[in-house]
Amino acid sequence: MIKKSLIAIALVAFLAGTVQAGSPYIKKDWAKVPIAWPYEYKALGICTIDVYMNLGMYVQVKDCHDRKIELQQVDCGDIGQDDDKFPCYKDCDTFEIRANFEVKLGANLTKIGSVLKDTKIYFDDDTVDGDGVYHKHDICMEAWKAEIWTTPANMVEKVGTIEITVKPNVI
Repeated sequence: MIKKSLIAIALVAFLAGTVQAGSPYIKKDWAKVPIAWPYEYKALGICTIDVYMNLGMYVQVKDCHDRKIELQQVDCGDIGQDDDKFPCYKDCDTFEIRANFEVKLGANLTKIGSVLKDTKIYFDDDTVDGDGVYHKHDICMEAWKAEIWTTPANMVEKVGTIEITVKPNVI
């Protein structure tokens, strides 16, 4: 009797783990059975590595090659010079500059020809914030004792170039 009971229990356990015929889980059309072949392996992330970059320092003047100062004659008193410094000239140009560090602006003048004698170049503000955003600045040039008689009248002539210089603004 015990042997028959164990066989009955085994059959019930076997039937509980199988699917009965006519079950909705059994496909009747074997051509429609999706076959997952070939198998595709999924990539698993196992390690994260931090990436660092030595960015360095940068300064950029927006549309640098479009900049121009065209000196116009002014009264010498307008630029703080005496009348004996005649003729006097002045002009300014507004430019945009950005940097990723605080910058101190400077300027170098290269004279072309003999027209320019005494000059002064200055900025409205000679520091640039290091926030990476464009900031507007004015660069101005004044000239006095210009030797204008060495050039033809009523002519716009290139008499120099200004190089804007930058360095870290260290106090």
